Amino acid sequence: MLDTLAPARPAETPAPAQPAETLAPTHTQGAAVARSSAQYGWLTCSAVLLLAVIAERWLLSSHTFPGDAWAARVGESHKGWLVWEITRVYQQIGRPLVAVAEVAVMIWWLLRNGERRTIEGLAIVLLASACCGVIKILCGPTPLWIAHHHVGTNFPSGVVTFSTATGGYLALVAWRQGRRFVPAVLIAIIAGAGPARVLGGQHLLSDVVGGYLLGAAWLILAYMYMARPAQRVKEQAPWNFASLETLD
Repeated sequence: MLDTLAPARPAETPAPAQPAETLAPTHTQGAAVARSSAQYGWLTCSAVLLLAVIAERWLLSSHTFPGDAWAARVGESHKGWLVWEITRVYQQIGRPLVAVAEVAVMIWWLLRNGERRTIEGLAIVLLASACCGVIKILCGPTPLWIAHHHVGTNFPSGVVTFSTATGGYLALVAWRQGRRFVPAVLIAIIAGAGPARVLGGQHLLSDVVGGYLLGAAWLILAYMYMARPAQRVKEQAPWNFASLETLD
């Protein structure tokens, strides 16, 4: 009887659904924050690599890098015909006229297969070679190099810096385009640059390590510059005739 006299409880009304338009900005903002964090991470990595090059050169002024004495003996030892020819090929890479021709071929390839942004990124990685030259001019040769060779500057290796920066950049561009053979060849060339310079007697082990670090630092900056527009395009709505009509 009491149950029949109790007032009926009003039905709970469901909370209104949040419109999709209010969810989109939150998702976009989250993606922007994540991308910004990734960019800061890559910038930090590039800065750490550059600082490592500077620290290595400072240490080499008073200390011997582990493996440099061995590299000096290997460079002065007799080589087989095949090893000698490979070292000569890498020696040609660093010659000014050959390097200019190589850059011209890179620009031509990027014009055919890439975008304008990729060519601008190539200009950034070429700053690695300029930075290498500045370090050699300001710091000069290392003491161990002077003791064995007496002439020239050695740190960092210009060929390794150039190969790592430009070769790595072209490999990344080719990979983004779905190519797999070109990156594999370029990575093999980069990996062989350091040992070839040591075996040929043109550089010590510390020079090669510095060249890889310096080239990688500028490679990171160039790739960040190149990849950023592609991310922005994905965020924008596609243009079509229907969207144009709404502007009238």
